[in-house]
Amino acid sequence: MSLLNLETWGSYGRAFDESLKALIAGEMIIYPTDTIYGIGANATDADAVRKINEAKRRENKPISVVVSDFEMMRRYCKVDALPFELLQQLFPGPVTGIFHKKYDFPPEITRTDTIAIRIPCHQFAVSLVRKLSFPITSTSANFSGGKSPITVDEIPEELRRMAKIVVDGGRCHHGMESTIIDFTSRVPKIVRKGANFEGIDKILRDAMV
Repeated sequence: MSLLNLETWGSYGRAFDESLKALIAGEMIIYPTDTIYGIGANATDADAVRKINEAKRRENKPISVVVSDFEMMRRYCKVDALPFELLQQLFPGPVTGIFHKKYDFPPEITRTDTIAIRIPCHQFAVSLVRKLSFPITSTSANFSGGKSPITVDEIPEELRRMAKIVVDGGRCHHGMESTIIDFTSRVPKIVRKGANFEGIDKILRDAMV
């Protein structure tokens, strides 16, 4: 495990390059987002995702994925029928959207016809995925049922040792999990209250007027 600090002079480029190499090689990384620290792996690689489930000691739970922008989102889920103006108000941001999937993800990611997708408001995470051109997982860097970490120190040491790279970006901006919106029904609805819930709820209510 290599611990790389984004806030140390000259370390951003190294953290970025080493994370790219690890993800391309099918390894796990731990990385910061705008909400909490996540475990990242190639979301299209069943073996890579399986490592996450083994590390987190979890089974058969869906895993959300990070994409870099709307163009990438359209490749992996069905959003063309949704109001683009609404999506623009919500993404990037502390939101996870549940959509009908377009791509056949490994069952370790989802066993249904839906997929949970994020575009974090975090330069490192989004730039990483844009460079990779494939989505990465976005599951909390904890053991199943544990507290979602907002600093590297809150990540269990055993889990840190399992990751090829741990990227320390300081305290996550929102300091709590994302708000989840289900876009698969006729009217989008919040299914988990999280970061910026009140603001997100207002955006949805205003869109329905």
